Amino acid sequence: MLLWAFFLIPLVALVGSAIDLGTEYVARKQMQIACDAAVLAGRRAMTNGTVDDGVRAEAAKFFNFNFQQGMFGSKPFTPSISSASTAKTTVVINAATTIPTSLMRIFGFAELPVSVSCNASQDFVNTDIVFVLDTTGSMRDKATSSDSQTKIEALRSAVLALYDQLAPVQKQLTASGMRLRYGVVPYASAVNIGKAIRAANPNYMLSGPWTYQSRQVVTEAMGSTDCSNRNGSYSSWTGRCTYFRYLPRIFDTSQYVSGATVDVAQLIGTADYSGDTPVKTTPKNVTWAGCVEERQTVRMGSSAGAIPSDATDLNIDLIPNSDATKWKPYWPEVEYTSYRLSGIYENDPYKPQFACPSPAASMQGWTRDDLNNYLNTLVPDGGTYHDNGMMWGVRWASSGGIFGSNNPEKYNMMPVKKYIIFMTDGLFETGYSNLYSSYGVESLDGRVTPGGNYSNKADQLARHKQRFNLLCSQAKSMGYSIWVIGFATSLDASLTNCASTPSQASTSSDQAALMTRFVEIGKNIGALRLTQ
Repeated sequence: MLLWAFFLIPLVALVGSAIDLGTEYVARKQMQIACDAAVLAGRRAMTNGTVDDGVRAEAAKFFNFNFQQGMFGSKPFTPSISSASTAKTTVVINAATTIPTSLMRIFGFAELPVSVSCNASQDFVNTDIVFVLDTTGSMRDKATSSDSQTKIEALRSAVLALYDQLAPVQKQLTASGMRLRYGVVPYASAVNIGKAIRAANPNYMLSGPWTYQSRQVVTEAMGSTDCSNRNGSYSSWTGRCTYFRYLPRIFDTSQYVSGATVDVAQLIGTADYSGDTPVKTTPKNVTWAGCVEERQTVRMGSSAGAIPSDATDLNIDLIPNSDATKWKPYWPEVEYTSYRLSGIYENDPYKPQFACPSPAASMQGWTRDDLNNYLNTLVPDGGTYHDNGMMWGVRWASSGGIFGSNNPEKYNMMPVKKYIIFMTDGLFETGYSNLYSSYGVESLDGRVTPGGNYSNKADQLARHKQRFNLLCSQAKSMGYSIWVIGFATSLDASLTNCASTPSQASTSSDQAALMTRFVEIGKNIGALRLTQ
């Protein structure tokens, strides 16, 4: 009996400690859950970059909901809610109490201590978001007949919805000495970027002679039949014919690119209503809208695995150092084809289709009203050159290149995270022989393709698609996170692969789905994270 009594005491102690320590473990686990929930709630409630009474109240509410006073017999306690000594934007919670023991009190241990700590901070870095937006002609249509908005109207609403989603983050970043900026690059068969280039440095745009596919007024001696074949104006008195000759011509761009008014009628003449026959020249004053023709490129194949060194248009950070590496003004008023087109554009059978989108909007911290006013300037028109959009979207927020001084890698000693949101409502749509793009009329100028009968629209498309693929790869290597959205269209492999992850490529069938997707992207960009 004495021996049994001797062994019973440590056995009771062992069993008692197991029970009481198990209770302590469960209590501490529940308190940690409460702490984690509270610290995240407090971080979300932070609006001015500090832990104030509002933050403490919100955090305490979540803590007490998940760990009520007296749970597991715990003594009353008040969690300590403060900021980190090294970062005011980090919420720190410490909590400590005791819980009573059962069997261990026999041995003088009446209670056990329970304590937890946790902290939460936002993935707080400066944020640059570039919207690369398809504003081609099809954006004037509705995505579905049941939609109340056209696609361009739905796009405006979706961009503002993302802005609203990130507005609290923008406020928090500003309060913490950081920033959230947006830039917008509308694209079609050309990009309106020229005035931003000149603002960075006037010498980056060519101001001098450049060759355009155009026409000139010619007067020659010939018979009336030959003159009629040329759609000319014949003078029986002089036996001379005045007609249009279509050919590449060199024009001095200096006045045009400077923003001055130019009378193009003096350069190319004026025509009758049908656009065929020269008539008495009347002034036609024009000014440069800001779109550009791309700088020197190469005819790289559709299976090229890397960007060639002499494709300067695709070299994102190359600073212009010669006329070949400068951009040229897009000048639709002097641009003509040397052949009649099937459709008459602007009552002229030799006039190619052209389009110049709204000017790109530089990286800045927008107010909602200012962003809304800018989005209302977007007008659908033109063909779909995805490589145009990606090329300038990447360049727009690059810390190198011509805009680098506006886009530092760090702002106030904190890094900058960069995003591209690429939205299109269609697959590539280029015009080989009937569209004036940022690469000229491609069948005539042959900058991306061999031109003429040595190439065709299918070849042109394949080459541009590969250029887009290489630009997407380059953007990701520069640290951009890319989201791709197909609006009322499917995504082909090049668009899907352009996204940084498969989940960042998606389609939206109507205006409601587009709005939802933009909000989801905003939530992802502004997501909180828990740190221990």
